[in-house]
Amino acid sequence: MTPIDIFKETIWVKKFNGNLDIITKHAQHIVEYDPGREVSNVGGYQSNNITFGFKELIEQAHEGIKELNYEAKLVNFWLNINKGDDYNFPHIHAINFVSVVYYHQVCCEECPIRFTHLVPQIRPEYYEIRPKNQDMLFFSGTIPHSVKGCGNKDHTRISLAFNFAIL
Repeated sequence: MTPIDIFKETIWVKKFNGNLDIITKHAQHIVEYDPGREVSNVGGYQSNNITFGFKELIEQAHEGIKELNYEAKLVNFWLNINKGDDYNFPHIHAINFVSVVYYHQVCCEECPIRFTHLVPQIRPEYYEIRPKNQDMLFFSGTIPHSVKGCGNKDHTRISLAFNFAIL
């Protein structure tokens, strides 16, 4: 794994090495049967919490967390699909969580994930990471993050977000 240090926090990047077709099929199934919800997404699609499938992806996320010397339990995960102007506003996940975002399909360089300081009035700077397809980002659930829309209506970004509670 490769570390990226920001705001005295570290974000870890690991490449998923598994069957991409199975992930695509699971994602298509979820979109077909789950009407989705609005949480941090403006436009786009965010599934309800997923309760099945993605076994290989979950296993590799667990392996990554073990590499970081954490013992953790999967709490929840969901699918995000954003197109064009869809975006996710700044949000955090939870204290004592390791959050993981897996990028199944990155649309372009114009919509990085942006991390900001927990108190932006004190430290107004930000750090952007431009993930590549099959990147998994591991970070503290307390780091605010967001994703802007790329503006190209023909582009689609597909990601899965996970929360692991540290034991």
